[in-house]
Order: sequence, then C-alpha cells, then structure tokens
Amino acid sequence: MRYLAAVQVLLTHGYFLAQDPHEAELMRPFPPLGIQYLVAALRQAGIGAEWWDATWQPGPETFPAALDAARPDVVGFYGHTITRPVTAGMVAEAVGRGLRVVAGGPDPVQYLDEYFAMGVEVVVVGEGERTLVELVAHLRANHGRWDFDGLANVAGIAFLREGAVVRTPARPLIRPLDSLPWPARERADLSAYFAAWRARHGETALSMTTSRGCPYHCTWCSKQVYGDTFRRREPDAVIDELLAMREQFAPDQVWFVDDMFTLNKRWVERFCNRMIERRAVMPFYVIGRAETLEPAQLALMRAAGCYRMYVSAESGADHVLSAMKKGTTVAELRTAGRLLREAGIEMGAFVMLGYPGEERPDVLATRDLLRDLRPAVTLVSVAHPMKGTAFYDAVKGDVNGVSGGRLRFRMAYSDRFYDAAQRMLWADERARRAREAGQPARWLSASARYAWWRGVLTLP
Repeated sequence: MRYLAAVQVLLTHGYFLAQDPHEAELMRPFPPLGIQYLVAALRQAGIGAEWWDATWQPGPETFPAALDAARPDVVGFYGHTITRPVTAGMVAEAVGRGLRVVAGGPDPVQYLDEYFAMGVEVVVVGEGERTLVELVAHLRANHGRWDFDGLANVAGIAFLREGAVVRTPARPLIRPLDSLPWPARERADLSAYFAAWRARHGETALSMTTSRGCPYHCTWCSKQVYGDTFRRREPDAVIDELLAMREQFAPDQVWFVDDMFTLNKRWVERFCNRMIERRAVMPFYVIGRAETLEPAQLALMRAAGCYRMYVSAESGADHVLSAMKKGTTVAELRTAGRLLREAGIEMGAFVMLGYPGEERPDVLATRDLLRDLRPAVTLVSVAHPMKGTAFYDAVKGDVNGVSGGRLRFRMAYSDRFYDAAQRMLWADERARRAREAGQPARWLSASARYAWWRGVLTLP
C-alpha cells in the first residue's frame, strides 16, 4: 500500500436486489442508513469517504469496476447473514488489490473466523462511527499499515494477530446521539430508490432514525450493534433533519426505522406537538409496541402525520409469545388493533412461523388473530436462529444446515408445511381485503386451496 498522506475510504455491502425475488416483488427499498451515517462521520473528521451501493447492481461482478473508479485505500463492508457468501468474493477482490479491509454490522461479530478467513483484517464491534474514524487515523499515522500494538488500544474492534483473535474492550456507546452528523444523503444515491418507489407505488419514501437500541429481550433479536440500551435524540433535532431532508429531496413519506418508536410516551407527545407547531406534518410510519398504545397518544400521532404502525404480532398463541419473551399478549395485540383503527392509523403486522413450541393449531390461531387485527400489510417470516441470540443458544444443538445464508434447525414440521402455512396466511389476507372492498372472492387459486386445506391441516 502506498504512503497515506490522506486516506480514501469506500464503504459498501453485499446486498443485490436482483438476487432477492421476494424483496423485488415488494419493492420497498431504502438506502443503507448505517453506511450513510458512517460516511458522514468520516467526512466530518476530514476523511475522504464514499459508498458504493450494490443494491441496484446486477451482481458482484460489477464490484471491480467500482474499485477502479473510487481508488480507495480502505474498503469497509457491512456484513449481514444473508449476504455473507457474496461478501466473501468482494472481500477477496479488495484484498487482491492490496487494500485495507474492515467489516462491521451484526454478522461479522458472531462469525469472526469466517470473516478473517475471507481476508477481513479488522472487525468493528458495536457502533461504527467513532471506531472507524480512529481506525483510519491509525492507518494514516502508520503509513497505511496496521500496528498491532497500537490496534490493541483501539476500543471496540477484533483482529487477527499471529493466528489468534484479539478483541479489545467495548467502546462506550455514543451519547448524545445528536452529536453525530446527519447521514450523507445525496441526490445521485437516492435516484434509483425514488424511481423504483414511483414505478411500483406511485410515491417516494426516505428513512430516518430517532433512536438507537431496544431494552426488550425478544429471544430471536440480535443486539450486536446497539446492545440493550435505548438512546433517543431530541425531538427538535429530529425535526430539523426532517425539514432539511424534505426541502432537499421532497419525499412523499418518511419511515422512522427505530426498533421501538412508541416506547417513551412523553417523548412521543413532545415530538408530535413540535411537528404540528413547526408545520412539519407529513406522512410517516413507525414500529410500535402493542401494550404502549393509548387513544390520546395515537390521536396526536395521527395529527402529526403517522398513517401506519407496524406491530410485532408474531403469533396468535400466548405460549409462543411467552417462549419468545415478547412481553406482549394476544389480548394486548387485539386491543392495539382496535385502538389503531379508531385512531385512523393503519396496522402493519410482523408474523413469525415455526418458532419452537408452535404447533398446527397455533398457526390457525395466528390466522384468526390476523383476521381480528385486519392489518394493511402483513410480513410473514419463518423462524431462523442467529448467533448471539437466546434463540440460537436454545436450538444450536438442532442446527442442521444453512439456506440462503440463514441457519436452519430441526423444526416441528416439514419445509412444505411452512411454505403452505405462509401461502395460507397470504390467501386469507387477500380474501379479507376482497370482502372489505366488496369484491367477489376470486382470490382462492388452486394452490391457495391446497395450502389451506391440505397444507396446514394434513402435511407433516
């Protein structure tokens, strides 16, 4: 590597939308907010930084040309379970050019050996903004090389030294969050997202965050980056960013990506009141906890522009919710559905099939719960464990393979059963919406009938 009087950083990821048929069908993509935050933090520190968005590329074969164009000294990869196999080839390309390679995100921390085997030199553990700035300063001071004695003093990283993994002490979490610069949003980066949204939905959307972390302990949730804490920005600081983003890009709506928007009722009240007072009202949607919802709070959110709230419903069986340590009951979910309807806010529901302990009647109970909730959007997934979670610890002895980058484990029923159960839920949702719209029930195809009557009722 050449002497680094200055350091140029290129950040990227291994997610290619063309290789994800399910998301390509939904077509609700957002730019990677975490990478945009990292780019902004590096630039604030006087470091040249760009990001290459793999989302709209046909595949990793286009990555070498991106390296040719950017000519970086350091390449940073955001690692995710489903993109790990693709990322390995991209890392090899960067290493083959003699570039410094780092990685971060929820996946590398749990698969250090795999990422080091790819050629990644340093893994960022936890929040990346301040750690990455320090790593680049380290390279600049050491003429583009890692000084392992010095690396041992950089908090929040892991690296390989003489064949042994070294993990340094955890870096303190960033407080206050408003000390971070706003994400590096640029028109050229957003144009493909806006075009995709307009073509499919006739509208555009951008994402923001008001907080980091979640204090709840759902067994399947990874907390490798933000931990168990919950830190929140000041309402007016959020609105400042929102207004600037609206002025520059004019999105039709905003997605607040917080794990738990409704957690602090006083904060929500202050935020919504300031949205109204500052004439910042615009459509937005969030994730909320069922048991935190109250009529007055929801009415104020609706007045501030909230039109949809996603709720982690997961199951219509209380014993499954209890096993997940959700801290929510089926009765509370039903109450949340009613309160949202009364407030004029749509519900979005997350559902998980196949969690240990779920049996055939529980799937039908989930169907019945969705009939009561009447969500505008239902997102269904099949349970898969991630390292570093209580779910993984409980089933690691039953892990029996990998599919699409996700760990598989010995489940109660066959793959055909869970495929049929998903199709049954989707068919039932389409039927409900057809009835509500006063349309004839032409929704039930032969495959849906099979899923409903044969799949959930009789498949092993």
